[in-house]
Amino acid sequence: MSKKTTHGEACGRDIHDGKERKLAKFQPAQLSLFQSFLPEAEQYSNTIELYDAIPKYFTNKRQMAEWREGPEGREIYLPTLEREFKYQDTLYILKIKPARAEDRHGNEIEYYPSEQEELVEEALRKLACDRLNGMYIGPLAGVQFTMYELREELRHRGHSMALDELKRSLLICRSAGLHITKKGEGDHILDSSIFPMVAILNRKDWKGSIR
Repeated sequence: MSKKTTHGEACGRDIHDGKERKLAKFQPAQLSLFQSFLPEAEQYSNTIELYDAIPKYFTNKRQMAEWREGPEGREIYLPTLEREFKYQDTLYILKIKPARAEDRHGNEIEYYPSEQEELVEEALRKLACDRLNGMYIGPLAGVQFTMYELREELRHRGHSMALDELKRSLLICRSAGLHITKKGEGDHILDSSIFPMVAILNRKDWKGSIR
């Protein structure tokens, strides 16, 4: 992989807490695999394999709705979800803290990451690899995209999403908490969200209608 990079800065506002961030960008000239734009790819490949093994998506939306609690007619809150999984003969405990976002009616309720968020993550990986939108953001890997690009990628994959659905999915991926420990041990292996940061450079693109 070529070491040639382009350098610059990106300023954006995090959709999770509304704070403005200034980030240094380093864009590799070639990206062939998702993990290839992480430094020391061999070291990080095991980390990505572990990440992919995490059962972080909740597939039963009806059950999710049934689990919500709150005052009658205002079911908002979900409990922290706990799951056990195995990776390379080691048992791990995953705790998923739900994200809070507005539903289609404008009501604020809690969500676990679902299959819809999984589709968004897969589409962003595709943009990072095949369209060379991946970059370094400081020491981390990321992907730069427009809402239009992401919606088109999802449409090409047979999963069209309305703009409000897509924004909700990005917010859920940014806000839902993933906490992983080895079973029987207290130290955290991972304490993050699916997307540690989602920053918008153009508020009009985030709020407006995309044709």
